[in-house]
Amino acid sequence: MVLDRARRDADRVVLCRCGGAGRVIHEPVPGDPDHYVRAGFTCTWDRPGPHEPLLAPRRS
Repeated sequence: MVLDRARRDADRVVLCRCGGAGRVIHEPVPGDPDHYVRAGFTCTWDRPGPHEPLLAPRRS
């Protein structure tokens, strides 16, 4: 999924499956610096469980 700058900013902090929250890491699309793709996820909570985004990918 390709995101513009506004959608990238709205997509940064999401719920995590562990019950906490985390940050989505975005990288620019090669050759198109105004569009971004999800590149990873980091949960900021120290909790057991799977650490992955809880929300499904956004549809454009």
